[in-house]
Amino acid sequence: MSPADLAVDSGRCHIDLGETGPALHQITQGVALLPTARDKTRAVFLAYEAESLLRQGEIDHSAAIAHEALVLAERIGASRCLRQISNLARDYEPHVNVQGVQQLLHTVRTEA
Repeated sequence: MSPADLAVDSGRCHIDLGETGPALHQITQGVALLPTARDKTRAVFLAYEAESLLRQGEIDHSAAIAHEALVLAERIGASRCLRQISNLARDYEPHVNVQGVQQLLHTVRTEA
């Protein structure tokens, strides 16, 4: 397990515990440590980061990160990440007036 994987897995655990601040820190750190050769993993990690931001109420930032993950996942064929973002998309629906959310939801619908 690489340091990037460990950091993101720790962040994922923090999300599950409702500790969004530490989750975001760990996930952001893990994403930064990933080499470009691991783009599939990067897409999944970005989806985790988007979820953490969403849980913190950072809807616009979260939508931007989720969209980035979705575009990357589509480009490289990362079906797991596409499912993650698709599942997370329903949590954005109450926020359709927030910047970036409509674009994300549109992209999710066209990629699904």
